[in-house]
Amino acid sequence: MGEYKPTRVTQPTLKVAAYLQSIGSTPTWGLQICEGTGLGSGSVYAVLDRFETYGWVESFWEEDNSRRGARRRLYKTTSLGHKSLKQLLSEREVSQVSIKSVRMARA
Repeated sequence: MGEYKPTRVTQPTLKVAAYLQSIGSTPTWGLQICEGTGLGSGSVYAVLDRFETYGWVESFWEEDNSRRGARRRLYKTTSLGHKSLKQLLSEREVSQVSIKSVRMARA
């Protein structure tokens, strides 16, 4: 898949992006992302689904049979995802600084 830029970037999108960026290529599961971001599962899984569509994350079933409970779906950032998430977060940071500058100039 090629590089894709989301047209609408929400706060949940940015929180999940920042969380995934912070853990690098370490596989994680959805509820762990919920805990780390403070978001509900509906928001997290919707963002993960979009990121998977963009090719930014890949998902797979946990192989650990020694753990009790249901299998977990694990998510791992792809190499395209590393670049795209970093770019998304840096662009958002720059735009937030620009917005603050405009607001301060108006005051």
